[in-house]
Amino acid sequence: MRIFFGVLSALAFWFASRRFARSEEVGYDIGALFLLLIGIQLFVTAALFHEQHVNRTPKPPAKDGGEESSPSDKL
Repeated sequence: MRIFFGVLSALAFWFASRRFARSEEVGYDIGALFLLLIGIQLFVTAALFHEQHVNRTPKPPAKDGGEESSPSDKL
């Protein structure tokens, strides 16, 4: 889901930049500002989904002593 929102955010930023480039003579474009706002919201949503995914991912248990055992130790 976070990848989907990230891609949508990138598309919204790209469309907004294209509209800003075309409306450079006018000064501003309400549609481009709207697309920029939507892109920012999608980007924040993707970041929140990523943070939630990281928090829910199970972490491996910590080893005692902080030393990693090599395969030869198990033989």
